[in-house]
Amino acid sequence: MIRKIDMHMHSTSSDGQYTPAELVYKAKENDIELMALTDHDTVDGLKEAVECVRNTGITFVPGIEISTQDSEEIHILGYGVDKNNHDLRSFCDEFKEARLKRGQVICDYLSGLGIYIDYDDIKKKALNGLIARPLFAEWMQDHGIVSTRKEAFKLYLDTPEFREATERKKPDGMTSVSLIHKAGGKAVLAHPGLYRMDTDEKESLVKRLKDCGLDGIECLYSKHTKEERDIYLEWARKYDLKISCGSDFHGEKVKPDVKMGMEFDQTLYGEQLILL
Repeated sequence: MIRKIDMHMHSTSSDGQYTPAELVYKAKENDIELMALTDHDTVDGLKEAVECVRNTGITFVPGIEISTQDSEEIHILGYGVDKNNHDLRSFCDEFKEARLKRGQVICDYLSGLGIYIDYDDIKKKALNGLIARPLFAEWMQDHGIVSTRKEAFKLYLDTPEFREATERKKPDGMTSVSLIHKAGGKAVLAHPGLYRMDTDEKESLVKRLKDCGLDGIECLYSKHTKEERDIYLEWARKYDLKISCGSDFHGEKVKPDVKMGMEFDQTLYGEQLILL
């Protein structure tokens, strides 16, 4: 039996295009049965999403995606978290403040490359006061500095030089997993196929995180190849981990190549799905 689900989506509470309410309505329009809102380092959108999902028939999972530092930046998804948990709220507040400060750092970095950003303009476009890289990419596209947002990331906003110059402090894997568990959630390694590590290094990462209490791997992901998917499914079996399934939907303007919703084979994977 094929179900349509999406356990990895972002709203305007982080760097998505749609508000939490709009995201729920779009999920309903797309016949999604199970959805999770997993904004970056914030739970601010969960209250609105929970209120809107009532009477839609959609099973909603409150989530978060925590930016975590290992040999490179990795992301840990938290599913079933309590948005009111004190430790989680404190972390989100600290991270929000760090993001605000980072916005000026990004402006300074780009100005060093001869790209002068109107930071006041950026702040006006920042919903909920959240200043993230997609805002800079949008501004650069609107002002003819790049042709597309993807080009802005490739040339300026996702290079080793950019990361070194603008890096902000992030929790390690053990801290991120523990934070999710304290909030009553399950911790899942997001999109392993996107990391720059080789296959052996990724498996080593999974083993380390498993020792810290990791609950699952996002094996079924919109950009994973069939080969990658099969490797991660094998690791899930090998290390007794659950799996998740998500698109990483941000909206057509932010990630035009990522559509909302994933086909999930309930017969093949139903018993392995995290939280179900």
